[in-house]
Amino acid sequence: MQKILIMGSGAVGGFYGAHFARMDGLEVTFVARGAHLVALQRRGLRITGKTVMHLHPVHAVEDPSALEQPPDLVIVAVKSYDTPEAIRLIHPVVARHTQILTIQNGLENYELLCDEFGSDRVIRGFCKIGAELTAPGVIDYRGFSSVVFGEEDGSSSNRVLQLQKIMEHSGITVQVSRDIRRDAWMKFLWNGIFNMMTGLTGSTTDLILEDEDAYAITWQLFYEMRAVASAQGVRITEKDGAAVIEETRTLGAFKTSTWQDRQKGKPLEYDTFCGYIVRKGAAFKLAVPVNQTLFALYRLLERAE
Repeated sequence: MQKILIMGSGAVGGFYGAHFARMDGLEVTFVARGAHLVALQRRGLRITGKTVMHLHPVHAVEDPSALEQPPDLVIVAVKSYDTPEAIRLIHPVVARHTQILTIQNGLENYELLCDEFGSDRVIRGFCKIGAELTAPGVIDYRGFSSVVFGEEDGSSSNRVLQLQKIMEHSGITVQVSRDIRRDAWMKFLWNGIFNMMTGLTGSTTDLILEDEDAYAITWQLFYEMRAVASAQGVRITEKDGAAVIEETRTLGAFKTSTWQDRQKGKPLEYDTFCGYIVRKGAAFKLAVPVNQTLFALYRLLERAE
């Protein structure tokens, strides 16, 4: 995996791409657009905060078709609503040997990529990171970085072991999951609660946990999502809920990615979380009233802003 394509070079893709790019023997191409693309091409990529790094020059393009050779590895880090467009863009450069790792939010992106490229070329994953694109070409890293991925059957395949090796060699904290579907659901639970509540209210996670009524809603959301997970054959326990909700207290005044996106006037990933639960709740005939409320309010917010 010597040629790496970062499909989506914002805070997440840019941060991990920077780690790859600083290593000898790895050829990294960043896909970006707008002012961010121009900054990458002219001034390079700068990481500030708990990790300080400046890469210049970097190879950044708007369209992956500019590549002379197909990549060995594609890291998909775009927002979920951009996944169809990302698939269209990378399709011409995905070769038979190319492996695709999704580290996106949500549960549906893996299925979309598999439908297009086949499960033998797609690896399910996600990341945990506190980072923000604070200016074109500049990422502020605030900690909590790790990447989790694994095979659907829990096996230690050659491609997973190779991916683990290259990430660790690049200084990225990784975890190979033996139950990636359940682990992805655990990340989904956190996002479905805290991204959705902070994005709608404009508050940080600590304020939600300090408010008695808001705190009660976190558990109502958890129970609705647990019911959907159970209907899909994924076991989520009360202890898992406590881990997701109570351990968030250690983050302090944490700004979620949805909160950041709303501040910047960007599209919000609400359909990825409460929208998904509403659709699956209807399919399994499950009552999910709190998610339905959030979904309706986000749609109104989108129209109003």
